[in-house]
Amino acid sequence: MNGFAGILRDPADPSAAGPAAVDAGGEDRLDFWIELPRGYFPLPLDDIDTTLAAAEANLLELAPEGRRPLVSAVVDTFAALLEQLQERNTAYCGLGWHTAEDGAVVPSSLVISLQQFPERRNPRLVLRDLVQIRAEAGEHGQVDLVDLKPGPALFFESVLTLPRPRIPGRAEEAADTTATEPNADVYQLQALVPSPDGTKLAAIDFTTPDIPHGPRFRAMMVLMADSVSFTAAAGAQDAGNTARSIGRILGGLAP
Repeated sequence: MNGFAGILRDPADPSAAGPAAVDAGGEDRLDFWIELPRGYFPLPLDDIDTTLAAAEANLLELAPEGRRPLVSAVVDTFAALLEQLQERNTAYCGLGWHTAEDGAVVPSSLVISLQQFPERRNPRLVLRDLVQIRAEAGEHGQVDLVDLKPGPALFFESVLTLPRPRIPGRAEEAADTTATEPNADVYQLQALVPSPDGTKLAAIDFTTPDIPHGPRFRAMMVLMADSVSFTAAAGAQDAGNTARSIGRILGGLAP
């Protein structure tokens, strides 16, 4: 796999997307800012039960009667997932659909979270420890350490094998035989950006089941990591440039 060091100098396209800065502050545990690319539909991380209940009611009215159990099952799955993300200090979770150069529509998820550490440390030592933890856990992938505007950042690129969720209807069919749902491979690219004092770590996770198209999002992830700020004013005037570059890299976005 290729590294990331040469990606940052992509020029901004003035005709592409405008600024999409996200202020995740307001809470002591989520005080950082980042540029978000367009093409993602945000999922609720606050008041999850109420929001999903309203969405489920609307979907049940629109869904054919035979598909209504599937709607409820999907909503329940989303609720469990979002509650877990909330517990892990997630600031943003979005689902995206992007149009690739060959016309394929690439689905993906984007999760941004913040972790805090009790002591000040050199950010490079924080990233070194994270690499060691992954190695000790037997995780394999492409690791790149890049110096960005916020400081050093770590990128970890891999293909993961995950259990495929059981879908109502298919579960009953499988029960009639000995068949089980096969595992699914997904492409994942994670960017880790520590604060200058090493007390905070912004984690950006991009995942797609479309493994062949996954690497084209490397540049988007580098630009997002480069836009991370742990102070409100830093980079505010340059916010639009990063967002325009991200928009240009993604190309046409499927609604």
